[in-house]
Amino acid sequence: MTSRRTSALNLRRRTRPGDGEAGFTLVELVVTMAVMSIVATAMIAVAMRAFTTTGTIINRRDVLADGRVAIDQMSKQLRQGESVDQAVSSASTLKFSTYIDGTATTVVWRVTGTSAPYTLEQSRDGGAHYAPLVSPLVCKTTSDTGCSAHPPFTYVTHGGVVDQVTIDLTFQTTTSTIDLISDVQLRNVES
Repeated sequence: MTSRRTSALNLRRRTRPGDGEAGFTLVELVVTMAVMSIVATAMIAVAMRAFTTTGTIINRRDVLADGRVAIDQMSKQLRQGESVDQAVSSASTLKFSTYIDGTATTVVWRVTGTSAPYTLEQSRDGGAHYAPLVSPLVCKTTSDTGCSAHPPFTYVTHGGVVDQVTIDLTFQTTTSTIDLISDVQLRNVES
């Protein structure tokens, strides 16, 4: 019988791990998984915030770029302008005679839509055909919310002739409002 005990004891000794071969306990595995879960959750939150911020920045950049192109184009055309048609022009429509590439042209800029967001449209054939240029504009008239002092077009007259136009385009992005303003002096005004 002692031989059996010895052999069972030897068998146990052979199957027990040695000092350097100890494994992980269940508690150690659970704690490790909990810590890794917290780290993974934090990393996912940071990644999601980065994606959201990137989308917001791209939206703002695109709206601002479109607005700058529109303001630059309008300013260039107005600087070459000869006269503003005061009978048609209003806070949301601007009709003027100008030169584009050396050719006399009647240009009409108008803000269209029944409610915000509005669209800025341009016609280079006196108003026969319009092409949308930029959207979303917030202000069309002074009665729009937050637009009491910001109609898209205001005019300065001297001697009954418009010689300066202020362009004020207010854009709405997903997170903010961008206001672009340009004062343009007509260079070729006919007195």
